[in-house]
Amino acid sequence: MTVTELKFRVMASDAHVVLVDPAPGAEDFARRRLEELERRWSRFLPGSDVSRLNTSPEALMLVSSDTVALVTAMKEAWRVTSGRYDPTMLAAIVAAGYAASIDGSGRTSRMSRRPRRGTTIADVTVDPPTAAVVVPSGVGLDPGGIGKGLAADLVVTELLEAGTCGALVGVGGDLAAAGTPPTAVGWHVAVRHPPDPTSHLTTFALGAGGVATSSTQTRTWLQDGRRRHHAIDPRTQTCATTDLAAVTVIARAGWEAEAHATAALLCGSEGVLDYLAGRGLEGIAMTLDETTLASPTFRHADITERIVA
Repeated sequence: MTVTELKFRVMASDAHVVLVDPAPGAEDFARRRLEELERRWSRFLPGSDVSRLNTSPEALMLVSSDTVALVTAMKEAWRVTSGRYDPTMLAAIVAAGYAASIDGSGRTSRMSRRPRRGTTIADVTVDPPTAAVVVPSGVGLDPGGIGKGLAADLVVTELLEAGTCGALVGVGGDLAAAGTPPTAVGWHVAVRHPPDPTSHLTTFALGAGGVATSSTQTRTWLQDGRRRHHAIDPRTQTCATTDLAAVTVIARAGWEAEAHATAALLCGSEGVLDYLAGRGLEGIAMTLDETTLASPTFRHADITERIVA
């Protein structure tokens, strides 16, 4: 068995790719493909599909098949989380101070008009056969974490289809894994400790699927002297006031794990475990005062050798 590993920056995040018996050119493909998805989905690039949609309300826009997959995933994520996850919060996150990319490029995101309350991702029209999307006026798409999770899903699938035996792709805390793992128990995944990213909250072995973490401790900034973060509550359209520092969720796919992690974060400490249990999900959360809350599998003191997906 040959295992190769590469790390690089993409989507203003750290990417981590692990390949088992990689097909020829698999490493270069993984990097190029993630960079291509960033060019198509970044809200900070004026020529991306997402930026064109955000600045052309009501227009029938022809986009890539990747973007059709992204918008379709966004709509499904909104549905399965009962609206707790809503990727149309672009105006809200810009108003909170996150208008420019954190990569230092100076690029900013734009949408054509002010937000309109009552509109959601459900109002966005997608026609897969023609690869066309229509975004209503007042709606701004922000791929955020779901774009990273879906990117991991797509690249893993494509690597395996091209002959790689096993692949794990992680982008900024969202990952997907499938195929032959590098160890007998699965893919080893470490969850960072929210207040101290140099240490681990827990580790576990993943058979296959997606893992995502949503946090109020990363991508933070000051606005008018107040600390802000990127987790927007659709109900208030402002930074969430949850008492949770972070939530990590395991699901069937990276995009799905990201949506549920975001939704669970908004539930706060009183509702996070009920949210996970009600959807048959495993996850672990930490409050701002560093209390750990975990679903049944994560309650074990050491689950490094336990496959949980």
